[in-house]
Amino acid sequence: MARRLLPGIALGAMALGVSGLLVILPTVSSACQPISTSSSVSSAEVADAIVPGSHVLIVGDSYTTGRGSTSGVHGWAQDLAADRNWDATIDGYPGTGYIDTGRTGSSHYTFGPRLERHATTDAPQLVIVQGSQNDWLVDSSTLQARVEQTLRAAEQTWPDAVVVALGPSAPMPRAKANVGVAASVSAGAAAAGVPFIDPLAGQWFTAANSPGYAAIDGGHLNDAGYQYMAGRVSDSLDALAAPDDERCA
Repeated sequence: MARRLLPGIALGAMALGVSGLLVILPTVSSACQPISTSSSVSSAEVADAIVPGSHVLIVGDSYTTGRGSTSGVHGWAQDLAADRNWDATIDGYPGTGYIDTGRTGSSHYTFGPRLERHATTDAPQLVIVQGSQNDWLVDSSTLQARVEQTLRAAEQTWPDAVVVALGPSAPMPRAKANVGVAASVSAGAAAAGVPFIDPLAGQWFTAANSPGYAAIDGGHLNDAGYQYMAGRVSDSLDALAAPDDERCA
C-alpha cells in the first residue's frame, strides 16, 4: 500500500476513468475508489503485475521526469517504484505526449516510438503510460485515435503485461485546462481495453491542497506533490487489483 505523505506537466488543455475520492486533506486516501469498467484486464492480472519485484516500464512526460522537484529528476514514478519495490525502467521526456514531440521537434520522442525502443530489452509485467497534457493543441478525435493506437501497440508488444494509461494531471487552477485531453485519452484507452487512471475526475489536486503541492512554475509538482501523486497512483492500482466484489460501484 502507498505510504502516508506530508503536504507540501507540461501544460494541457481537457475526464473519465480510474480515480480516487475527493481530495480535501493532503494525505493519501486508502478508501475504496471508483475504477474503469471498460478494461479487458482482470483484477487478478493487475494484482500479479504490481507485486514487489515486478519489472515495470513507465513512459511519460516532464511529470515522469520529475520537473519541479528539488533535484529536477525525481518525480512520482521514482517514488512509486521505490514505495512498491519495483524493478522499474523510467522513461520520461519533458514536453512530449502521444503526439507532441517536445522540444526536439522529432516524432521519435513521442510515447509510441519510445515504447518501441524498449521492446528488445525489456519484458515488463506492468506498463504505465503517463500523460498527455502536452497534447492540448491536438484535435480530440486525432488524439483519441493515437492513444488507442499507442496502447494497442504496447499490448501487442508485451502480450503478457498489464498496460495502464495514467491521464493528465496538474495542480489547480491548471488542472481545469486538461479536462478535454483527459476525455480523449480516456476514450482511446477504453477503445484499446486498457485501464485508465484519471487524476482529474478523482480531483487529486484541489484548490485546498494545490498550494502545498505545486512547484514554483505552477504547472508541475514539488517533492511533496510527487510523493502524493505516487500514493494516489498506487491506491488506484490497488483498486484495479481488488476482486470485483470489493470494487466501488
